[in-house]
Amino acid sequence: AFGADPVLAAGLDAGGEYHYRVRGEEHMWTPDSIAKLQHATRSGSFATYKEYAALINDQGRKLKTLRGLFELRHGVRPPVPLSEVEPAKEIVKRFATGAMSLGSISTEAHSVLAIAMNRIGGKSNTGEGGEDAMRYRAELRAGHSTIADGDTIATVIGKDRIERDISLKAGDSLRSKIKQVASGRFGVTAEYLTSADQIQIKMAQGAKPGEGGQLPGHKVSEYIAKLRFSVPGVGLISPPPHHDIYSIEDLAQLIHDLKNANPRASISVKLVSEIGVGTVAAGVAKAKSDHVTISGYDGGTGASPVSSIKHAGIPWEIGLAETQQTLVLNGLRGRVRLETDGQLKTGRDVVIGGLLGADEFGFATAPLVVEGCIMMRKCHLNTCPVGVATQDPVLRRKFSGQPEHVVNYFFFVAEEVREIMAQLGIRRFDELIGRADLLDTRKGVDHWK
Repeated sequence: AFGADPVLAAGLDAGGEYHYRVRGEEHMWTPDSIAKLQHATRSGSFATYKEYAALINDQGRKLKTLRGLFELRHGVRPPVPLSEVEPAKEIVKRFATGAMSLGSISTEAHSVLAIAMNRIGGKSNTGEGGEDAMRYRAELRAGHSTIADGDTIATVIGKDRIERDISLKAGDSLRSKIKQVASGRFGVTAEYLTSADQIQIKMAQGAKPGEGGQLPGHKVSEYIAKLRFSVPGVGLISPPPHHDIYSIEDLAQLIHDLKNANPRASISVKLVSEIGVGTVAAGVAKAKSDHVTISGYDGGTGASPVSSIKHAGIPWEIGLAETQQTLVLNGLRGRVRLETDGQLKTGRDVVIGGLLGADEFGFATAPLVVEGCIMMRKCHLNTCPVGVATQDPVLRRKFSGQPEHVVNYFFFVAEEVREIMAQLGIRRFDELIGRADLLDTRKGVDHWK
């Protein structure tokens, strides 16, 4: 337990449960995997990404995740040439970034995710803190992007609101396609709702189901307070329940109201992976929702209570499989699109999610790592040293992320998905969805103990 180093031999075990320690418990994100991912996306090297993916996928086989206990069943269909598999530019349209609010992360980090997802045709999520109307107002009025070459995010949002400027390309958009409505209703206005392609009702968060949300007061700057219609320096709490939802009928009413607010937007309901989530998802489908998100325990905000991060929620694999089976059994699967999220990192994770029934996939931690996150675990203290999860102007100037890096990451994931599909003999991703027969338990894990 203490290693052979004589200096460390007499010391107490370092732990590594929450902060990374050299001799501590090893998690999926290690200095090696973070460095390889950042190097791959910044240099545009698919070979380096493959090294990162090998680390993550191998760690899955070290029994750290439920999907690590699965093997893909090759040989059911003959392999197909990679050139016949659906192109990466179509697969990336199934990807979304997680619901991370403006306030929990910096304006720069939030904007870069939106720009990157709009470039690839995916969706970015505002999170529960609203969105600056300057990011979408001109686009909605014109009916198309008004950004030209030479523009920067400061020219769109305002120089006084940006600490590190990022240049834009003609046709870029800072508008998040998914607008979230949480129990606190922060930043929710009629204009906010009408600017959405999808409106997501957040019932709970995977990392801390049933606990609501909290933005500490020291992260509420004047800008954040203005967006959330609050006061700077005051902690903002989203209560665990929506106070207008105490039954499935109330949820149906909110879905109806949001559809009236924006008839063009699809309505999503974010649920947490738990025993019985399939029944809830069936009710949501009957309430005429268009989209259901199943959120796993592994992801979630870096500012959750430690007790919740370690002890609440269950893996997305369980909730997704139950939801898929329940909806199919009740003839409701065709009514909704299923999305899953919770520490998806590689193409293998995406393929297993697809086999268990997911149409779309949410990524949050991995894109933040691509933007520069180094897992300092200071999200709740406003002291993030790389300018990702902080509102401190000095620290935000250290932000080094670029939309191109995030775009590279999603295309790398899609290329890995294509390689696995070719091996399985599947040409289109739609043919993959729900094919649980292509999954097998790993040899050696069926021991009676």
